[in-house]
Amino acid sequence: MRFILTVLVFFIFNFLVLVDTVCYCLAVKDELKEVRKEKINLLNDINEKYKEIERCKYIILKAKERIDEIEETAKPLQEEYNRAQQRFEEVDNLFKKRIRNLYQKNQNNYMLAIVTSKSFGDFLIRYELIRLIVGNDYKIVEKRKRALDDVARKKKNYDLKIMEQQKVIDETKKQYLKIMQNISLKSKDLKSLKKIEELHEDELIKINLEEWKKKILRFPYTGSMIRPTKTKITSSFGYRFHPILRVSRLHTGIDFEGPFGKPIYAVADGVVVSSKASPGYGWLLTIYHGEKNGKSVFTRYAHCYPYQVKVRLGQQVSKGQQIACIGDNGFSTGPHLHFEVRVGKGDNPPSVNPKNWLKL
Repeated sequence: MRFILTVLVFFIFNFLVLVDTVCYCLAVKDELKEVRKEKINLLNDINEKYKEIERCKYIILKAKERIDEIEETAKPLQEEYNRAQQRFEEVDNLFKKRIRNLYQKNQNNYMLAIVTSKSFGDFLIRYELIRLIVGNDYKIVEKRKRALDDVARKKKNYDLKIMEQQKVIDETKKQYLKIMQNISLKSKDLKSLKKIEELHEDELIKINLEEWKKKILRFPYTGSMIRPTKTKITSSFGYRFHPILRVSRLHTGIDFEGPFGKPIYAVADGVVVSSKASPGYGWLLTIYHGEKNGKSVFTRYAHCYPYQVKVRLGQQVSKGQQIACIGDNGFSTGPHLHFEVRVGKGDNPPSVNPKNWLKL
C-alpha cells in the first residue's frame, strides 16, 4: 500500500511539474508575442520618423537651392547697389568738402567772395550765385541718394525672400532635432525589448519558425545594408558568361572574393528563414529582413559549408553579426561569397541589383 502511495505521489508531482512547465512556456510565448507586437509598433514608428527626417532634409535642401537662386538673380542688383553707393559717397564727399570750404580762409572760398563784395548789389549777386552753386551740388547729392534708395528698396525685396527661406530652414532644423530626440527615445525602448528577446532566444526561434511556416512572420525593414564581407567585389549583377556552365545567363547577385574562412556578416537586422543545401549554391543561407513598401526583403549568402554557418534556422540576427564564413561549396571556381538581394511578393521574389541596396 505504501509503495502504491509513493508511486501515486511521484506521478502527481511530475504531472504538476509538467503542467507548471507547460504553463510557464505558454506564458513566455504570450509574453514574447506581446514583445514582438510592441517591437513592430516601435519599428513602424521609427520608420515613420525617419521618413519625416527625409522630408525635413528635402525641405532644407530645396530652401538652400532657392536661396542660391535668389542670390544669383540678385547678383546684378547687388553690383548695381555697390556702384550706386560708391557714386553717392563720391558726390556727398564733394558736397561736404565744398561746404567746409565756406568756413576756410582761402581766397577762392565762397565766404571770402561774399565779404569782399564792393557794394550791396554786388553782395546780392554773389550771394545768389553761391546759393545756386551750392543748391545745384545738393540736388546732385539728392539725385544720387534717391538712386541709391531705389536700388536699396529693390535689394530689400530679395533680402526678405532670402530671410523667408532661411526661416524655413531654421524651423525645419528644429523639427529635425525634435524628431531625432524622439527616435533616440524609441531606440532605447527598442533595445529593452531586444534584451527580453535575447533572454528567451530558443522560444523566440520556435515562434519565428512557427510564424514563418504560417506565412505570418512580418516586421518592418530597418536597412540600410552594410557590406556582407570585407573583401573586394569580383563579379557584378547582370548577364555574363558563366565560368562553369559555359553559357550566357543572369548573374543574380554579386561575388566577393575569398580567402576561405573569411567572416560573412548579416547586412541588416532580420530572421534566418532558410539554411540548406541548394544546387549550384552549395550551402545557401537566407535571411528575411522585413517589409518595405509592401514588399518582402531577403538576402542570400551562398557557397559556404554547413559547418561554417554560425546561426540557427529561425534565429533573429543583427546587422553586422557574423553568420557564416566564405567557402567554395557548389558551382565555384574558388573561395568566394555569392550575395543576393531579393525583393517582392512571396518567399522567393526576384533578384535585384545588390549595389542599389548596399553601402559600398
